[in-house]
Amino acid sequence: MLKSAILVCAAMLVISLGGKAQSAQTDEPSQWAMDNAMIGPDSPIEVPAGGSYQARVMYPVPDGPLSPLKADVTWWIEPAVKGILVEAKSGMMMVAPTVPRGTSAFLHADIAGRKEKVHAKVYVYSAKSDPLVGNWRVDSSHACDRKQSGSPIAQTATENDVDWKFHVDKEFWIGREFGLRAGVQQSGTYEYSLAHSALKLMPRWPAHQAESHWKVALNQGGDSIQLTSGGHNDKNRVCTYVLHRVSRGN
Repeated sequence: MLKSAILVCAAMLVISLGGKAQSAQTDEPSQWAMDNAMIGPDSPIEVPAGGSYQARVMYPVPDGPLSPLKADVTWWIEPAVKGILVEAKSGMMMVAPTVPRGTSAFLHADIAGRKEKVHAKVYVYSAKSDPLVGNWRVDSSHACDRKQSGSPIAQTATENDVDWKFHVDKEFWIGREFGLRAGVQQSGTYEYSLAHSALKLMPRWPAHQAESHWKVALNQGGDSIQLTSGGHNDKNRVCTYVLHRVSRGN
């Protein structure tokens, strides 16, 4: 009886130690994660003049967002660009207000345990001249009928969970950047006229979808916009989206 109790206790100890060892192992990045490491969470990185950006080394996860890679990293910018700095150990990047709109740079990361360095392009934009750049979330909407030409997103009960993103290079997407649950509902290029408060969306996906035209009402703080579009076939039918800013360019 005593011998059986000792054996049970010994087995439980082995299982416990094995579990701890396995837990410790999972804290270390896998070889696959190390081989597929990239700079994130955005690539390319878009930073307004006078702004900052926390760069991280990450790796892709199936049907999900990028996940942080636990490793020692050294950061630098090469070739050097006046007014764009990055802290070598933290990855915090700062862009001086004097950096001209349209300036670009290359951010590099040296990851301990990985032979190849990783890199990302950095674009500087003007928050005043490019007020749409960044991530937005639908606050409220009177959605276009899905059958209407130019409808940007489906009319669903979860519409307020839909993201809109406008990039510096005039690319846009609507929906979810990662994950199969929602997915990207529309993507393509856009044109925005600050002087005329006009936005044109030119979809590339889904295929054969017509472009749409919107009047843009941007609030004074730049953290909320209202997009209004008249129906293409019925001028009395108007669809609107009120978006609030989630992040500016990152």
